[in-house]
Amino acid sequence: MLHASRTLIRTSSDLHTTIRNSSTKHVFACVLGSGVAGSSVAYHLTKRNIKDVLLLERASGVASPSGTSFHSPGLVSASHPAHRYKPILAHSIELYSKLEAETGVNIDFQPTGTIRLATNETRLAEFRKYVNRDYYKEGDVCKTVLLTPDQVRELAPAVDHSKVLGALHTTNDGTISARALTQALVVGAKNGGAQVIDGAIPREIKYDKEKGHWIVALEDGTLVTTRNLINAGGIWANDIARLSGHALPVVVVEHQYAVLTPNKTPEKTPAIIDHDSTFYVRKSGDDYLFGGFEPLEKTVIREDWYKKGVPTEGSKGIKADFSRLEDAYKRACELIPGLDGAKVDARAAVFSMTPDGYPLVGPYDKNYWMSTGFLDGVSSGGGIGKYLADWIVDGEPPAELFDTDASRYERWGDRKFFTERSRETYSMYYNWSYTDRLAGRPTDRISGVYGRLKKDGASFSFRNGWEVANSFNMGVQNEEYLPTLIREYEMVTNKCGVIDLSWKGKIEVKGKDAEKLMDYAIASPIPALGKINSGLMLTRHGGILGPMMIFHHDRQRSAFILLTEPERESRDLYWLRRAAAEKQLDVQVSIVSEYLASLALVGPKSREVLSALTKSDVSDGGFPQKSTRMIRLGPVGVVCARSSTSTGQLSYELFHNRAETAKLYNAVMSAGREHGIVNFGQAALNMMRLEHGYKIWGKELTLDTNPFECGIGGLVDFNKKEFIGRESALELSKKEFDPSSRRLALITFDTEEGIVLDDKFVPSGNEVIRIDGQEVGQITSGAYNVRLQKPIAFAWLDNSVGKNERLVVEIGDKRLFATSLETPTIPPIQ
Repeated sequence: MLHASRTLIRTSSDLHTTIRNSSTKHVFACVLGSGVAGSSVAYHLTKRNIKDVLLLERASGVASPSGTSFHSPGLVSASHPAHRYKPILAHSIELYSKLEAETGVNIDFQPTGTIRLATNETRLAEFRKYVNRDYYKEGDVCKTVLLTPDQVRELAPAVDHSKVLGALHTTNDGTISARALTQALVVGAKNGGAQVIDGAIPREIKYDKEKGHWIVALEDGTLVTTRNLINAGGIWANDIARLSGHALPVVVVEHQYAVLTPNKTPEKTPAIIDHDSTFYVRKSGDDYLFGGFEPLEKTVIREDWYKKGVPTEGSKGIKADFSRLEDAYKRACELIPGLDGAKVDARAAVFSMTPDGYPLVGPYDKNYWMSTGFLDGVSSGGGIGKYLADWIVDGEPPAELFDTDASRYERWGDRKFFTERSRETYSMYYNWSYTDRLAGRPTDRISGVYGRLKKDGASFSFRNGWEVANSFNMGVQNEEYLPTLIREYEMVTNKCGVIDLSWKGKIEVKGKDAEKLMDYAIASPIPALGKINSGLMLTRHGGILGPMMIFHHDRQRSAFILLTEPERESRDLYWLRRAAAEKQLDVQVSIVSEYLASLALVGPKSREVLSALTKSDVSDGGFPQKSTRMIRLGPVGVVCARSSTSTGQLSYELFHNRAETAKLYNAVMSAGREHGIVNFGQAALNMMRLEHGYKIWGKELTLDTNPFECGIGGLVDFNKKEFIGRESALELSKKEFDPSSRRLALITFDTEEGIVLDDKFVPSGNEVIRIDGQEVGQITSGAYNVRLQKPIAFAWLDNSVGKNERLVVEIGDKRLFATSLETPTIPPIQ
């Protein structure tokens, strides 16, 4: 199986000789590709007062017809299914609104707004859910509202409002000339001091380890040495990556579109998108620009270009085939009658994309940065350019955007997955509701009991390649989802259960200076041998880079295991290795998730099950809380960690060789049968952690938060003289109560009669909280609380909100009332 490789290859031995005999440029940053993505990074680097930036364009000018930006429909959308992505889009719109005045380039930005049509109840419910999660405050660039059919008619007369149930309307976004935008960003970069070279085709790229910089040899003999190399090559990004021995998890996909000349000049109208037939249409002068995302069977991925390289003509070599959009165009004519009979000037292009539709952004190797794989390069290009430039300059990501991690497919992605999942993602680009997508699954990232759990009724979610058991339908016919979770919860908390946690990210730190690295990179006390503790990695600004559990796992050498999240493991690995390099430490840092698996035994009967499998002392005295033991359970040796941090229950996590998971699982289930042991999944675990107030990364804890506002400041050890972020954390710890700031709180809901056992009305995250119609907070995560028989959630609340004030949250088409909790439902076991 061919996996995405990031191994550097040896380049020709005469490269340094070539350097001596050629024109050489020395810069802080070299950007390969001057489309929207590349020019935006260069522009924003100059805004950070970085003058020695070099922007290289392979064509004779920016926005060449052979690339992608030339063919972009120029849609600038501020709506996105991942709400953490919205600040990126908002910055793009803010930038585009003033870029013409700054550069003198007419970019034709038309902030007409965007409407997304709802033609069925499913789509209307999706949009209603989106609006309920759209946190808007005075001064925000864009606002999203749900329109009635009559409001659609008023805003977009071209739409036959009798065929729609409503629409999602975003204000102040709209359309732009992508070609002119690219030119404006290049002008802005030049004005800031950047250099631009057209017709610059790299033939060789090498990293000079001794000098700590990259060497780029161009075909004309010019050589560039650069501290930071940014690959923004668009459809050529993988060809560029190959020059340094890398391979990218991207595909090149064909895209069909057309210029439509209607019989009647179109009226001014917002950009229009139909999620179901996946078409978009926008006014362009006296014409319409129309395009769509072809259905699965008609989607064309150019794997021949991946194997042989993208030809010089790129998009210019693609044949237009408007028949692929036949169904979408037919539906568009029904919804927008003025399109019927229009003259069709069919066109085509190619785009680079990733399997999940998010771009690759961030570090990919030593100061090798990615900004490529965009399906929405115009919408996000402005914001992503700033995000990446800030990361390069400051040395840390400025916001939580793990979805775009450039290394997220490393160690498990292969070409089969990349093509199958990309084809599905492309064809379902506007389908925000269906997130449990099946293409390319399962990958190699399955535990040793995946087949057994599937046979036992497990439903799985997908996390960074892993199949994660979410819940179990134990043969109960027609059982609804919430009763399933309640049954799992009650069985585990009254007896015991086993959960497969093999999908958790695991990083090993070992070597002579392992403890020194841990002390420097971790803000918390480092656990002693035989102990397991919670720890925090902080950014230099005091933000939460990542919470984790930490323990020793070997008595013969200094070695630690750090338990992290699968979506974050590559970022954590990069951060730890960078810290080790900074301090010149003799240490090895590697990801061991592929062979170190884990099962957790949870519940009041779990000690009895454990006792049946081992001769070791597992009593409270012999095996206290927050400790680890190397023991044998039946036929399998394990590192057993006792910690109730995430469950609030008596719990033992069993770390073992992935090849022995089935043997260990069978032994545990056999020993637990007389104690009523059951399988349980991630959803029931979420119910447990919320009821005792345990906060998790990606929900309550993110880069955009700090330990003290999250109530976990006790994990920061100021007795340590040095750790990353210490100075900023100390300053944050001294901040006094600010009524204009926020706090993290648990809230409970008073539900109406008849909806208590309906999971549609349990908050899952991002729902907006209001008092008298004003936004005062937002939910981070939620679950049904069995003890209270009502939903419970963590939420950020404005400090102005009183403890007993009645809060309003809209979930689906219901309005729920909530109040804050003083303490968790139950305290965790100590």
